Amino acid sequence: MGSEVLARGDVFSHGILLLELFTGKRPSDDMFKEGLDLHKFANAALPEQVVDVVDPILLQEMKKIQRQEQTVATRFRGV
Repeated sequence: MGSEVLARGDVFSHGILLLELFTGKRPSDDMFKEGLDLHKFANAALPEQVVDVVDPILLQEMKKIQRQEQTVATRFRGV
């Protein structure tokens, strides 16, 4: 194709990949039509509604880890 590879393109690609992991959505999902894209979707939620765009599975894992940390902390207090 002859296109020059630029660092900012790499950064953008990594950012989109992180958004995919964070939201559980892909840029090709059906919801991204008529001008809405993954970046705009995530950006619209910042900063107040960021939890609304986080992948529910990721949220469950985070809550599970928090409960485990609380259990460990409680056990250490009891020692």
